[in-house]
Amino acid sequence: PGREVAIVAGSDVVANASSYHKAPEPSSIHSFDHIIFRRSAGEGESAEPDYSAITGTVTELTLPTHLEDISSTRIREAVDQGRDISNLIDPVAQEFIYRRGLYLREPQDKPLLRVEDLSFQRSLELTEETEALLAGSVLAGRPDAGELCRSLRRLGDHLLLLRREEGGEALGFASFRCLDSHQLFSRLGSAPLTAFVRAQTGGRALVISGVHVPKGPAQADLAQLLVTEVISLALRQEYTCALFCPAESAPASIRDIFTLQGFVPVPAAGAQEVLSVDMSRPVVLTRNVETTLKAPFSASPRVLAAVSNAHRNLQRALTALYPGCLVLSISAGVIHQRLLRRIAACNGVPAQPVEPRELGECICVPFGKILRGVAVPNTVTKTLHTDKVYEPDLSSFSIEAYPNYSPLSDQVRTIVSFGRPVILVDDMLHDGKRIRRLAPLLEENQAQVRQVLVGYLTGMGRDTMEALGFPVDGVYYLPNLRSRFVESTLYPFIGGDTVRRSEPMAAGLQPSVNRIFPYAAPDLAEDCADGSIYRLSVACLENARDILLALEADYRALCARNLTLSRLGEAVVLPLCPDKGSCMAYDPSRAASTYLENDLEMLRRLRASFNIVIGG
Repeated sequence: PGREVAIVAGSDVVANASSYHKAPEPSSIHSFDHIIFRRSAGEGESAEPDYSAITGTVTELTLPTHLEDISSTRIREAVDQGRDISNLIDPVAQEFIYRRGLYLREPQDKPLLRVEDLSFQRSLELTEETEALLAGSVLAGRPDAGELCRSLRRLGDHLLLLRREEGGEALGFASFRCLDSHQLFSRLGSAPLTAFVRAQTGGRALVISGVHVPKGPAQADLAQLLVTEVISLALRQEYTCALFCPAESAPASIRDIFTLQGFVPVPAAGAQEVLSVDMSRPVVLTRNVETTLKAPFSASPRVLAAVSNAHRNLQRALTALYPGCLVLSISAGVIHQRLLRRIAACNGVPAQPVEPRELGECICVPFGKILRGVAVPNTVTKTLHTDKVYEPDLSSFSIEAYPNYSPLSDQVRTIVSFGRPVILVDDMLHDGKRIRRLAPLLEENQAQVRQVLVGYLTGMGRDTMEALGFPVDGVYYLPNLRSRFVESTLYPFIGGDTVRRSEPMAAGLQPSVNRIFPYAAPDLAEDCADGSIYRLSVACLENARDILLALEADYRALCARNLTLSRLGEAVVLPLCPDKGSCMAYDPSRAASTYLENDLEMLRRLRASFNIVIGG
């Protein structure tokens, strides 16, 4: 207070920034004195900038020719390509950039999130039109296609089609029925099996009779998408048991998909090929590793193959924690696309980019790990950078600003300053610790929260939002939840939660913890099957190692040098380093995979502590 404040800006900012286009208000930016650096006019721009909206004193300066060419874009490109920047930037800033590993394969602008061309279509019966569509795509070349369609009509099953786009080519389909108690015997045709379902659930069950996708490299992923979608439909209606009763002999690849969801053989089925799973308290796994990797590695066939294999290994390890319990694998990519459509609908704008750009009324504010660093089409997007920060002994944690970002109170004030209704976005909402931390700040700054949108919403999460008074909606609804896992947070060096340390680590790495052995006790509330936690930890370390080995091989082929810890930020969006105490230091010149080999060796030394049977 009492000090004169001037805004320093380029003339291009004054010409284009939305704050200068708004009508002047008390204490708005128009009332400040300005020091404006004249920038050369771009194509289609006026040679004489208009400063008439600024009521404060304007001082215009022009840079010498040799300085005019210097820009943040040029500096970022030089850093990313390993060129010298000593003649572009102050030595202190140069040293800070190199020490922190900043701007490595980082785009200057947020990439625009786009709607992918996949859609689900539910049909209550197999019509002739749908049969013709399937005969020309999914069932093409199958001699038993007609018999299969007749069987589906006889059973009266519903269909869920996965299509290239709405009204486009069919990529696969699943057949299913949600049955009440009085419908079970006529559908299952077995008294012992009907009695089994009634004893387990009281009589309501989801029955899946088939999942059909063409053979090819995408077969497993398409089948997984269909199974997840069908199960999530039943969970939304609070069904607690699912059966896989194939209308025809199921191939091993499809049976494997159900096994990875936790399905187990039903003893009461006799000679029938029936699998069942308990859906009353599912384990949820968010598949998001692809979103933690930078381009071009995020599209590399070798890396994607390693990520896909790792996901299946992790699913197998999770099904062993609670045998017979549903392990629901949810793709972050599908969540992204469905959230994008819901954000666009809430904001009253198209989900696809339009020219000229027309912004909706609301501002989209991701406040977790989802949608971080991307922009939603036709919508102002401003991330609220939060982080879960553990104390060194893991006795407690708090929700704080992500390292190197402003305090949460300042971030909230910045978002409110846009003067737009807020759409809050996160990947999941269960216990609500993150939103509970933000709610008082939003209320204090009188933020207009129009909607909270999340990837999956639990019954507890819905209750939390009702108590806070925020309208909420989720892509998936899960009434009850046993455990939840975000895949990337289980993999050292790729993800995790921050650990509070006073001294920063080298190469811009953040000290972190992964809740697996040998770093920490897994965060599991209930007793698990003997040896399952050990196997889960081994699977996570092996998965992280294999993904990093694929990244290191691709990086070596692309850049002709090794992907060391000091360069990990070139391949991983938010590189982290497992915390091993303040007196332990990592060698930045070594590859992350070598440290994981050592950690695997340490974990195997503890094998006897987990009641592991030799050979198990």
